[in-house]
Amino acid sequence: MNSAQTGGSMLIAVTGTPGMGRSAFLDAVAVHAEQHDFVVRRARGSRLEQGLPLGRPGPARPETAGRPVVLLVDDLQRAGEPALTRLTALLADPGPDPLLMTVAVCEGEFATETPGVQEILSAADQVIRMGPLGTEGIRALLGEHGIVLADDQAHAWSHATGGNPTLIISLLQRLERLERLERLERAGRGASARLLDTARAQPAPWSLRSRVAAALTGHPESVGRLAACAALLGGEAETHILARLADLDPAEGDAAARALIGLGWAADRWTPPVLWDCVREAAEEGISLAERDRLHRRAAELLHDSGAPAERLVPHFMEVGPGDWPEAARVMRETAHEVWRGGDDALAIRCLRRALREFPSDSAQRGDLLAALADVEQNADTSAMLRHVGQALPLLEAVPERAAVVARVPLTLFLSAPHAASEMLEQAGAGRTEPMVPTADPVTRAAPKAPEPSAMTVMSAMSATSAMSERPETSEAAELGLRLEARVRLSRLGDPAARAAAVQRLRTLAPGPVPGPGTAARRELMTVLVFAGVLGGRLPATEVADRTRWLLEHEPASAASEYGASALTIACAAVAEASEPARCWLDTALETARQRDDRRLRTAVLSRRALTAVHAGRPADARADAREACATVPGPARDPAGDSLGDHDWLTVLSLTSVAVETGDTWLAERLRDRLAQGQGAGQPVCGLALRVLQIPLTAERELPALAADLQDAARRAEAAGWGNRTLFPVDVWCAPLLLRLGDPEGALRLLARACDRARHFGAPAALGRTLRMWGTVVRGRYALSLLAESVAVLRESSNHLELGRSLTAYGNRMRDAGRPGSDEILAEADRIAEATGGAVLRRWIAPQPPSPHSAPPCGGVPVAGGVLSETEWRVASLVALGHTNQDTAEALGVTRRAVEKSLTRLYHRLDVDGRAGLVPAVRRMAGKAVFGSGVLAERL
Repeated sequence: MNSAQTGGSMLIAVTGTPGMGRSAFLDAVAVHAEQHDFVVRRARGSRLEQGLPLGRPGPARPETAGRPVVLLVDDLQRAGEPALTRLTALLADPGPDPLLMTVAVCEGEFATETPGVQEILSAADQVIRMGPLGTEGIRALLGEHGIVLADDQAHAWSHATGGNPTLIISLLQRLERLERLERLERAGRGASARLLDTARAQPAPWSLRSRVAAALTGHPESVGRLAACAALLGGEAETHILARLADLDPAEGDAAARALIGLGWAADRWTPPVLWDCVREAAEEGISLAERDRLHRRAAELLHDSGAPAERLVPHFMEVGPGDWPEAARVMRETAHEVWRGGDDALAIRCLRRALREFPSDSAQRGDLLAALADVEQNADTSAMLRHVGQALPLLEAVPERAAVVARVPLTLFLSAPHAASEMLEQAGAGRTEPMVPTADPVTRAAPKAPEPSAMTVMSAMSATSAMSERPETSEAAELGLRLEARVRLSRLGDPAARAAAVQRLRTLAPGPVPGPGTAARRELMTVLVFAGVLGGRLPATEVADRTRWLLEHEPASAASEYGASALTIACAAVAEASEPARCWLDTALETARQRDDRRLRTAVLSRRALTAVHAGRPADARADAREACATVPGPARDPAGDSLGDHDWLTVLSLTSVAVETGDTWLAERLRDRLAQGQGAGQPVCGLALRVLQIPLTAERELPALAADLQDAARRAEAAGWGNRTLFPVDVWCAPLLLRLGDPEGALRLLARACDRARHFGAPAALGRTLRMWGTVVRGRYALSLLAESVAVLRESSNHLELGRSLTAYGNRMRDAGRPGSDEILAEADRIAEATGGAVLRRWIAPQPPSPHSAPPCGGVPVAGGVLSETEWRVASLVALGHTNQDTAEALGVTRRAVEKSLTRLYHRLDVDGRAGLVPAVRRMAGKAVFGSGVLAERL
């Protein structure tokens, strides 16, 4: 422009591949020229026009009154010959006024190579080539639309678009069209990371598709065919493969590929991906369904022959009908196996379901595929898995094959789905009178007997199986026998004789508490036998604790699964007070679940950790884990079946219900009740009992008697089904407050007495001491003191200091009311325990809560002398009690140091303490006593 203003004329050519911003460059030139008093004239080439209009028809150049002129010509390659001739003449004789002509030419378009366009380009004084945006340029462009990207996100956008501004803007148009941009921005950085995928999932805007079509116009037909086939192929491929798919000879294929490279489209590398998405949409709409199937089938064959990764073949197989390619089923199964090992369960399921379409409903190959599909569905959809196992077994001819399929079904499902389990075991040969006995030879089939044998008959037959498995040599058949035995025994726990036989089998399988190293199948069977002993109350707590410690030491936490044997081990460890090894094992399992990004497993592990914490007397930890578990249960948008809890999740239900009841967490109870109500019928006794227990706070007073009767009846049915351990699921203890509320103290005392007898028989000190304390707070007189004294004595043998503190408080208060000596010493000991317990509670109360749409306040007010502390006062007091300075406390709460000092002055006065030294133990005691009063019947302390 400076040169033009001094009297010269210049020609500048702006080039670049499609979408690189040539038109935007001309727009910027026009704005700058107007600001410097240039006369701006604009024109655009078009195939629909024979001439190139330059202002009004008439003279080649309009009157400009001596001012310099900027002539901007966009898409010069599309101008007709008359227009190009006029431009050439204008360059030769620009006239008296200064002229700056700026022309934009699209590289790669067919007309760019015409002589008229090349003559103008060769006469240019300067050529400016527009290139792709870098990551900073992409950030700036998206920043204009309110989107802030992290480094990895900016690189992802750069890879997807090749830095092409038009492609980036097309993605923004899709987001705006969805009207989701504002909502995703409010959702934070995690939503920004999903913006690219969200935009690419939407159809390309018409403006982009028209520009893609225009870029291909004029090229030979072979170029469009190669582009369409490259788009349909969906990834990197050598040019000769693309040429074969497009029915081109090698020379035609190479020429077409060079033409696409000229446009900036790398067909062999499939870059930029967003551009090829658009080409694919246009190609699929422009061909018939028959041609589309032919191309996808041919693409699958070519990719398979070239050794392409299996996942590249999947999209093409999904578009091909059954029977079109003989290799389809085999390749799809291999692909499913590869992607499953890589963690993509959803894609593996799609592959196997597509492979099933290749076989008739009664073929053995279909049975094999159904079994493979069931394996993949173990963690994704347990109901579908059981259904597909049931469909696969009749199609498999050999008993060993059927037995192997059943042995791969996750263990705990044989407890939660007894009817399906019975049918599977029957078809596998393990539910007959003489079940399959593993030998060195292939597994043989037993002669069919009565369809419904007694549990004792099955157990005696399984003893023969176990005898074979105890040989020194460990064979595959012996391992299979142990796994089947574990599943048979677990499915028959409703039979008392089966539970008794399980304990006898445990004594022979592992006579001592430390049985030595064993295989995974042996540990699985031991877990079932220990669990059977716990449910039936036939194993003492000390032996259960020893055996679960051994199992947890030898079971790798990195192999934790949602429905594996470890679920039973953790349940046994929790009630037997083996909390420390269980907690260490669960910590490792939780880290594994987080590394896998497995939300289902994370939910299961968190709930089991909460169960362990509540039985160990750590209610604050239990409550935090239980709330996080509820927050991580998959929602319906990600997993339609994941927003409810059903029979297969019985241990999660048991854990969360225990925490909700024992801590009095109404938010957790309501959340859990809603999820249970959405479940599949609560056929499992645990789920049915939990739903009734959680209904108590919401039931009207007049309906409570019916609910109490229904709850006790459900408890009796659960016991008849084998759930006889009231330490694992203390429904008697939970029913007692309801009967007291209904004015039936005799009924409540009967439940507590029965619960006490069972706890005494099981021998877990915490469960027995708690029941004795509850019983002692319901009765009156000397008998109450006797029960409370025994409770304190029992709990001194336990690691559960919370229950000891509660019993000491109740015992000391009753002694003081009765005028007995020694109450002050007992209450002082209770205060020391409360102070020690309060430290852990305070750390949980002030810890930052994870963001959740269902979050609730971390703690409420606690009664103190002179009123109830506000939440702010509690936070100040908690931070100070945990050793924070005034400055640290102010920074943590986002207030001034002066505000903290004023709060502390009020706290000293309200709590009647002498400065910080008196505040710290007082606040800790208050927190501990608040927890003392949060349990079942704890208000009677």
